[in-house]
Amino acid sequence: MSPIIRSRNLIFIISVITFLFIFWPRDYGDKKCPLPIMIENKLNSEPGPLVDAIRSTIITDNKGNQKVYLNAKGYITFLNVLKKQHDTMVYNLVKSAEWAFANNSVYSVTLKPQLPPSGDPHDYMSLGRYFWPDPTKPDGLPYIRKDGYPNPEFFTVTDYVYLRQMFREVQNLGFAYFFTRQEKYVEKAMARIKEWFLDEKTKMNPNLNYAGYRKGEASGWKAGVLDFHQVFRMLQAIPLLRYSHLWDSNIEIGLKAWMTEYYNWLTTSKMGRGESRSINNHGTFYDVQALFLLDYLKRYDEAKTFVLQALKTRINNGILPTGQQHYETERPTSWFYSVFNLQGLFLLAERADHYGIDGWNYEGPSGQSIKKAVDFLLPYALNDGEGWPVKNIKGFEMNDYVKILELSYIIYGDDKYLEAIEELRPKTKAEQAAGLKLAKWEDNYLCNIALMSNRLLWTCLY
Repeated sequence: MSPIIRSRNLIFIISVITFLFIFWPRDYGDKKCPLPIMIENKLNSEPGPLVDAIRSTIITDNKGNQKVYLNAKGYITFLNVLKKQHDTMVYNLVKSAEWAFANNSVYSVTLKPQLPPSGDPHDYMSLGRYFWPDPTKPDGLPYIRKDGYPNPEFFTVTDYVYLRQMFREVQNLGFAYFFTRQEKYVEKAMARIKEWFLDEKTKMNPNLNYAGYRKGEASGWKAGVLDFHQVFRMLQAIPLLRYSHLWDSNIEIGLKAWMTEYYNWLTTSKMGRGESRSINNHGTFYDVQALFLLDYLKRYDEAKTFVLQALKTRINNGILPTGQQHYETERPTSWFYSVFNLQGLFLLAERADHYGIDGWNYEGPSGQSIKKAVDFLLPYALNDGEGWPVKNIKGFEMNDYVKILELSYIIYGDDKYLEAIEELRPKTKAEQAAGLKLAKWEDNYLCNIALMSNRLLWTCLY
């Protein structure tokens, strides 16, 4: 190994150790952990992504001392930038956790205003998002598909909204506990898990037989399996909640039994098997869901085999040599689904890392790769979608794609991603101001730190 490489490796190791020393969560015991002190106008000048100062080689430590470090393609921790973003992230995270803690609403499948065909209120139910009454039928049944045009009736069945909110709140509570050690967050997270999965009065049955339900049919549709994919949010938080002495092992025993039964349904039912064979983002996120479940259930050998095959299948079949994701660009909302499928591929590649598999740089037989899929979108992002080769009815929102670019810069070290982020950031801010989509930069911060410090956390993308 050359002296230069040894020097860079040593600098990186020292930087990570320094970061962990400064930012590793403290145990506050029974004392209340105060919110970080807010600087004046902080909410109006929220810092952008971590890469703001990535080119600098001079940093200022917490005592005001300036130090010079070798800039090693984004892997050097710039303490002054990190500290500022860390405080902002913790503030926003704790704010979200406080809201979740104070929220006494009940989340349960039993509260939906209409029953599924089974007549069992404990069966999860959602309506097909893109299905509408058939105008050629007197009663409009069965509903027919109009891809790209969501039916607002979708939100009249509350299970989907409650499920997503429960996953998000448990995630926020778990990560807030990790950074503050406030035990009340653990208690609230356990209450939410019990309410949705274990309590006899409110629990969900471990299947999605009526997810994606199309009125006029007897059961759900395979695409409804996608409803559950954000289970990864909750499953990421549970290892952090286990640090608490209040964590109830009986809850986890019950949850693992539920997840085992659900995984069996996912992999053996007609709906689950059908979704696994989907060739677009539905198949990708089926793999994400199954992989996180295997990981949580400690079926590690199966998970390693599964993720390797999943990456090969989704990259080889879902990405062209040009980087175009052709099954996503067939959709009327082609930009949205191209970004969405990339998010799933990033999650698969991140999980693969844990099993010693480099999904980031895997290439298919014709050179297909995740990086090529990122690069295919880049020129259109920089030109407001001009020249986009296929139909797109939903516009070209940039917030989610900018998050992908941030991670791509850290993963691949290509300066073009940094330059694109700097150019696109004003557009993302304009989108926020217009209320199109709120990009949560604190999520980006956690993402970046996850990749820079042995993937301790992974909370981002969307």
